[in-house]
Amino acid sequence: MQRPKLGVVVPLANEQNTIETLLAGVLEHLDSGDRIYCVLDNVSRDGTRGLVEEHGQRDERVRLVWAPENRCVVDAYFRGYREAMDDECEWILEMDGGLSHAPAEIPRFLDAMARGASFVAGSRFMSGSDMQTTPWRFVVSRGGTILANLMLGTRMRDMTSGFECFTRAALQRVLDRGVRSRAHFFQTEIRYLMHELNWVEVPISYRNPSSSIGSANLGEALRNLLILRREARRA
Repeated sequence: MQRPKLGVVVPLANEQNTIETLLAGVLEHLDSGDRIYCVLDNVSRDGTRGLVEEHGQRDERVRLVWAPENRCVVDAYFRGYREAMDDECEWILEMDGGLSHAPAEIPRFLDAMARGASFVAGSRFMSGSDMQTTPWRFVVSRGGTILANLMLGTRMRDMTSGFECFTRAALQRVLDRGVRSRAHFFQTEIRYLMHELNWVEVPISYRNPSSSIGSANLGEALRNLLILRREARRA
């Protein structure tokens, strides 16, 4: 049986040195009717946009989504979500555009979706996973997961990752509800929304040598976590 149409949402910035590798890796797992939505905005100042356009001329599965109205990373992801939904994708997978996530692991998500999951979450903290990053980033990600589970009553082993796949209905739930965060905490908000659905986690590899996590972002994450906790208590 032919699987449902897949849309891969990938926000990009200045990735001209890695974009060809990324596209080749993702396209290896796409059928002819699938699409990869490369979302770019004014943050991208190198040759990434031109390379995506050139690849799209050779392969119709590659779609450039130019979104100069974006004001933050959350805007980029949500623009990609809407593009995939408007294009009638039934499964929508999101991943990082800088090769922090491995395209070779896409089949793990598709296999779990085929078994009936509504949401498949990539986890860096389960058997078979691998996280190569700085100690500080590891502490923030692992500590954030533990804190979120304690405060929200969720049970996912990774509450802060952004490698994940939705059914159309599950993603519509995210679009209808929206998120408060303007930074990467929005991934935790999404996983909180998904925890009441039929979800499963799969192990992923994660590689990011940067230790840069701004104090403003951490403060925003804590404030939004407290708001989610109040909502969870009322629910």
